[in-house]
Amino acid sequence: MKKLMILLSALFLLMSLVAITGCDGEDATKDGEAVVATHDCDGGCGMKDMPADKTTEVDGKFYCAGCVPKDDGGHEGHNH
Repeated sequence: MKKLMILLSALFLLMSLVAITGCDGEDATKDGEAVVATHDCDGGCGMKDMPADKTTEVDGKFYCAGCVPKDDGGHEGHNH
């Protein structure tokens, strides 16, 4: 009886852990297909629904490679 209670307690703790943490390690799916996070480009190009890994986040906005704001920082430290 003691072994059964320990086993049931361990199973309960494991199931609670899964319920609390969710399934972060798995890709989200919808109708059996993977769901990919997308963003619209906040630059002037008008690109829509770009995969998140193809965009760059700057100050909370997402830009494609061609629209990423350039921070040239002036000529300080360039010896001219």
